[in-house]
Amino acid sequence: MLIRLLANFLLHIHGSSSARHEILKALKPMLRVFLWAIGFVYYLQSIGVKLEAIWTVLAAGGIGVGLALQKPAAEFFEYIYILLDKPFQGEDLLDVGGISAWVEHVGICSTRLRSLRGELVIMTNSSLMNQPLRNHGNSHRIPPPTEHGAMEHRRLIYRFGVVYSTPLESMECIPKLVHDVINETDNAIFNRCHFIQFGSSSLDFELCYIIPTNDYIQAMDVQQEVNLGIMRAFAQRGISFAFPTQTLYVNQVERQDK
Repeated sequence: MLIRLLANFLLHIHGSSSARHEILKALKPMLRVFLWAIGFVYYLQSIGVKLEAIWTVLAAGGIGVGLALQKPAAEFFEYIYILLDKPFQGEDLLDVGGISAWVEHVGICSTRLRSLRGELVIMTNSSLMNQPLRNHGNSHRIPPPTEHGAMEHRRLIYRFGVVYSTPLESMECIPKLVHDVINETDNAIFNRCHFIQFGSSSLDFELCYIIPTNDYIQAMDVQQEVNLGIMRAFAQRGISFAFPTQTLYVNQVERQDK
């Protein structure tokens, strides 16, 4: 009966039917335990068991249990908040704590994220919600789901810069050069390469490619081969990588003797 009343109450709460179903699903075990405990206590009272000592023990134990369950309870209420307010949903791309990752699963205590590089990131609901969070929505392509958190591929994203004196013709051909290098490398799948910004001392490109393996050593071998191939291609075209530099302009004023 109590579960039915709770279900009717949830119908009037703002949120989707799936969110209400998840809340009811999470609350059902606790409600059952609570009802069985109350029923057991009343049963003991009906058969003449003195409950004063039991209530004293339960009161003392309840304080300890309450302190022990303080953190899980906080995580549970953060889970309820996520379901009702929906700051993010499954397959949304988030920026949180310096990590960009897709939402795979929102649990009662923690949320599973899949980083752009392919690693599984697990964050408690409270730590996830107690810091600035940017939600890019689900317009980005999410990698296929994996079993038991296994990494099926590695997505490598990094930047490199070339000097400001690089000719425009060379700038235009850099994405094509990088594309060709990655296509000629075994176990590497090109994704994108773009000129993204005018840096303080370099013209910066961002490169993204995928290595379809969960073997770390093999992935590092592929990354090394790609990096050497890019250096080789740039050397052949006379393109120079940038390093932090500063140019000082001195305005000389002629001294006039009186």
